[in-house]
Amino acid sequence: MNKEFTVSMSPFFKITTVILIILLILIGLSLSYNEKSLFTNLIYWGTVLPIILGCYLLSLNKIKVDFNNIYLISKIKTITIPLNKIQNISKKSQNNLMIIGARGIYGLIGISMDNYRCNIKDRSKLVAIELNNVKYLISCDNPNEFINTIKSLKHD
Repeated sequence: MNKEFTVSMSPFFKITTVILIILLILIGLSLSYNEKSLFTNLIYWGTVLPIILGCYLLSLNKIKVDFNNIYLISKIKTITIPLNKIQNISKKSQNNLMIIGARGIYGLIGISMDNYRCNIKDRSKLVAIELNNVKYLISCDNPNEFINTIKSLKHD
């Protein structure tokens, strides 16, 4: 069995991402126009562009499930979670998540204050996956179906 779950960005995060990227580009263009120092421009663009690109490449793209593993797939990285290591999987309610990392650009990517590794694109569809040594907080378009699939595979 190979099952895929889509992960799409909520309208809030789409708007936030567009606004933040436009704001960062306008600040950079203003800096480039007003500050003729090449060094200052290189520092700004050398910081901002990798952040925008890195967040894009690390944001969750889709989730795959087979008989043994869950695969959290981004554009450049895949995290494999063995089903037999999962201690608890549950749906979480939307709350005010405090994230250390990218907050708003392409979603919430980073580590939460309660030590969840987060890759969230829609705060209303949160799923918590808890292992013995690490916890993940993700979002997917069908969280109930995803949780039921994992629970049925764990019982089989």
